[in-house]
Amino acid sequence: MESPRKRLGEMGLAPSRARGQNFIRDPSVAGKIADLVAGEARAGGLAGPLGVVEVGPGLGALTGPLLGRGLRVTAVEVDRGLAEALGRWPEAGEGLTVLGRDVLGLDLERDLGGGERVVCGNLPYNLSTPILFWFMDQARVAPRGIFMLQREMARRLVAGCGGREYGRLSVAVSLWYEARTVLAVPAEAFRPRPRVESSVVLLRLRGEPPTAGERAALGRLTAAAFFSRRKTILNNLVARYGRAVATEALGRLGIDPGLRAEALDPATLAALAGILEAGGPDG
Repeated sequence: MESPRKRLGEMGLAPSRARGQNFIRDPSVAGKIADLVAGEARAGGLAGPLGVVEVGPGLGALTGPLLGRGLRVTAVEVDRGLAEALGRWPEAGEGLTVLGRDVLGLDLERDLGGGERVVCGNLPYNLSTPILFWFMDQARVAPRGIFMLQREMARRLVAGCGGREYGRLSVAVSLWYEARTVLAVPAEAFRPRPRVESSVVLLRLRGEPPTAGERAALGRLTAAAFFSRRKTILNNLVARYGRAVATEALGRLGIDPGLRAEALDPATLAALAGILEAGGPDG
């Protein structure tokens, strides 16, 4: 695989720190991820020209192997120079569709049409959280995802309650997805080389996707509950819902108001969100 720095130089481009660009340079890593994506596409029975959506394809280190495995790829790249370069690939218009836009503004069902998809990508470290929440918003048409993430972020995705890594993202993922780490990736696999190690995480939707209302309610609750990890669940909830409403909701579920949010499992937090939405400021 040609050096990312050399390829960027030939294109008159440079890695963007603001966008957290670290490009895959190890073809074996790209090949393993492509195998995982292809396996999920086959397992889900995906078909059609938009079966796989790749977020942030960059120089196409993963795009090429995906195409080589017979997948049809929609690559979503916000960097105009990189999107234009991908659009000049011979596969463009056949196996490859390039969208030069911010994925956070993309609605897969509205903008790409019907049919299920696998979403994949080497996510920039500074945008991983909003992209993962965006992915969960697309659950009805994108029930499966495979993402390369900073190792600490990957641990947050699969964390159980009670630990320091357990938080808003852990709760949402645990409620609705099977999540597991499937590949460890060293910093040497990228250029520029990041200061952290990476992991590839597989997400599979369990059962029916949550409604927009359920997702929004849980998001509001967890944003409040985890606002200050040093504070008790009651003190964190008071600022948003008021002391009387928060105290009553905790009492209805038998939750000790002196506990911290990380002590509560995802199902309990979801139940708490339902009660608070009915009686809180937005209820």
